[in-house]
Amino acid sequence: MFFLFLGTLLILAAGAVILLFVMRLRLIEAAAAHPSPVILAGRYRPMLRLLSDDDFRFVSANPEMRKALLAQRRGLFRSYLRCLARDYGTLLAGLRHAMAQSGVDRPDLAHALVRNRLVFAIALCKAEIRVALFAAGIGRVDVSGLVGALDSLRAQAGMLQPASVAAR
Repeated sequence: MFFLFLGTLLILAAGAVILLFVMRLRLIEAAAAHPSPVILAGRYRPMLRLLSDDDFRFVSANPEMRKALLAQRRGLFRSYLRCLARDYGTLLAGLRHAMAQSGVDRPDLAHALVRNRLVFAIALCKAEIRVALFAAGIGRVDVSGLVGALDSLRAQAGMLQPASVAAR
């Protein structure tokens, strides 16, 4: 009986993770339809310290204030994650467009972009799972990899654009 319950729980958890992954892939793809303005390199740097322990030590004497601050920060962090995914999708769409307009066939680059998109979606899922665990008091949240991936993709997109477009 216990193993049946545990198996059912594992299947439900796996289904939830798969659903989250598919939703993140769709979020990245949806961003291509809504281009955003210039993506600044430092735009997501505040995420790196948003859930740091420094601010929470300050309010540790007041449990209600700590709980409210944690909830507010998690909400802001999730908003940053959504914006990060949209910006990533916009950059990815720009790279795809540049590839389509190019006179050179680059299947290796197309394969790298597909792989990069999957890796980014997995990293988004990991970040969201870590935020949920953080809310339960387990572990820490580190998004330096996501921010670094966006910065890297932004730099690559800048190299592919003509100088007249990049100068805007």
